[in-house]
Amino acid sequence: MITKVQSKRYAPDAAFTQPQRLTTMEKGMIRWSMAERGDKVLDVQVGNGTMLEYLHRNMECEICGMSADMEQVRHSRSRLQSADIMYATRDDIPWKQNTFDCVFLKLVSSPATEQAITEALRVLKPGGQLLMGLKTVPAPIRQLIGLGHSDVENDMMKPRIREKMMQLMDNLGCTQVTWESTDLFNGVCIGWKPLETFAESEAQ
Repeated sequence: MITKVQSKRYAPDAAFTQPQRLTTMEKGMIRWSMAERGDKVLDVQVGNGTMLEYLHRNMECEICGMSADMEQVRHSRSRLQSADIMYATRDDIPWKQNTFDCVFLKLVSSPATEQAITEALRVLKPGGQLLMGLKTVPAPIRQLIGLGHSDVENDMMKPRIREKMMQLMDNLGCTQVTWESTDLFNGVCIGWKPLETFAESEAQ
């Protein structure tokens, strides 16, 4: 069965005609998002609120966000007064299950934990889309950085981090797990919450 979101075609050139202050990772996440007008979306690491603002203004989504940084929460609340912005960690998302059509999870300094992906899937509606923006460093560049910094131990710079995140999504029940490159340093892991989850929860 194909959901409304899954039936929409990808739009690689979607609406970037006006100058935006989106990061490269955020542009990639929006590029591969299947969010439609009226969909409810969650940005798990809201940052300065730029991506949510874009989703609200250009795609007319109902927007929610969260951050473990109270300064980011205050800034985003002042910028996006109609949005629901919460102070919380990605391992404990303060919304009910089956709430969102899309969940965006940006991984910049550390990989997602099993708990973080479990929480993201919990609040997704059946058939909803999970997008994990991933910052990776190619092996030759990792080696160059390592030459000058022997104490470099950033988890995001470890080999095969992309494969590990995709495998974790698959293990936790995501379907159609794919990888889409944004540029040399950024990409998006994409997965879907299976429709069967809804039937199972209703039966319990």
